[in-house]
Amino acid sequence: MKDEREEELKRLASYFPENKKLYAVGGCVRDALRGKQCYDIDLAGAILPQDLQSVLEEGGFKVCEASLRLGTMIIKGKYSYEYTAFRVDSYPSGSGVHSPVSVRFTDDILQDAKRRDFKCNTVYYDLSQEKLVDPLGGIVDIKNGILSTADAPDITLGQDGLRIMRMIRFVSTLGYGVEEQTLASAKKLAAGLNDISVERIREELDKILAGDNCRKALELLNEIGALKIILPELAANDKVAQNEKYHKYDVLEHIFAVVENCPPSVRLAGLFHDVGKGACYAECGNTYLHNVIGAKITEEVLTRLKYPKKTIEKVSRMTLEHMFDVNGNAREVKYRRFIVKNLDILDDLIALFEADCKGTGYLQNSRTAEKIREVYSKMLQEQVPLSLSQLAVNGNDMAQLGFKGKEIGETLGQLWDMALRRSAENEKETLLSIAKRIKRNTEKKKDKKNG
Repeated sequence: MKDEREEELKRLASYFPENKKLYAVGGCVRDALRGKQCYDIDLAGAILPQDLQSVLEEGGFKVCEASLRLGTMIIKGKYSYEYTAFRVDSYPSGSGVHSPVSVRFTDDILQDAKRRDFKCNTVYYDLSQEKLVDPLGGIVDIKNGILSTADAPDITLGQDGLRIMRMIRFVSTLGYGVEEQTLASAKKLAAGLNDISVERIREELDKILAGDNCRKALELLNEIGALKIILPELAANDKVAQNEKYHKYDVLEHIFAVVENCPPSVRLAGLFHDVGKGACYAECGNTYLHNVIGAKITEEVLTRLKYPKKTIEKVSRMTLEHMFDVNGNAREVKYRRFIVKNLDILDDLIALFEADCKGTGYLQNSRTAEKIREVYSKMLQEQVPLSLSQLAVNGNDMAQLGFKGKEIGETLGQLWDMALRRSAENEKETLLSIAKRIKRNTEKKKDKKNG
């Protein structure tokens, strides 16, 4: 806990009496014991927020109520901390809901520890005496890299279904394993995830995908049966065989391998890029057009999980485009058109192509990604227009030549494609000359049709 906030935390602890000390607890203590930087510091003690507010404000701290029912408040000095009074939580039997229906406040640190999720998050740091308090043996779990529940596994995981997702998240972000009884309970109680809001599922999924051990975590998510509850469309790809000549893994294993090889910003697209294969195989006995089907599935699933519209559009589009030049037969002009069409997500698509290649279990380098870089570099050297706005002529120029309505956009599109293919220079007089010729040919066709 030795960091730049130490003095402020000591001053904050001085407002707590000797018999009701202030503790740091949870992830900040766990991470400090792992030698990692602490960012969010959660505090706990045996005093209710309403009994602390006035004395802390007199000491120069700002206090904001978070939930008096749950005994929580936000304390702001130079830094911000969430404080929670020691408590015992009660949940409705077998519901799996995330929030307790009632709480009882206590002075007993052991009872407070047992209402938490995993033992690694139940180590307390006495801020006044600068010593650790470990009521449940969490330090051993941290040392061994193990997740075991603070109470009996059926109780801890049965009370709050989201704890199963948090368990998977810790596997991903911490690299921890899961204790045997805890894992068995997670399998038995995975259905509790049905009671969790899609927003919280989405938040935990994003955190799982951000971890260094995301593949291991996703495999565990599938092993305990949670994947088919939160993402049944993805789980439908489990055990779907692929051509062993090109793939070492089945579809779902391949997807997880691709996610592992994606940079964090592309992992959501990696997770969904082949989501359509299972559906295609079930309906047609093959995976042709799985990118088209997959793009629709991706849009539906991400909409259900309430992702932002931009994220839905981007990931669906990447799912659709990930099969570009899969056979390696495309001509350079097709690459040029692909590049300008997808310029806004080109770097992410390249990363997905590379990860998809590595995810086969055989290949390391994507020829498609290499060709995109090669052609794009050439386009930049040639200074070809990468958008209509970079074309040497515009709509006003077309209007002056007599084009009207849709003709203007259609003609500009033709000129842009010619400049892109280098069949015409991106030079105003050259393009105007071509446009005039297009105009004359159009009028001849009209005359012939009317004649």
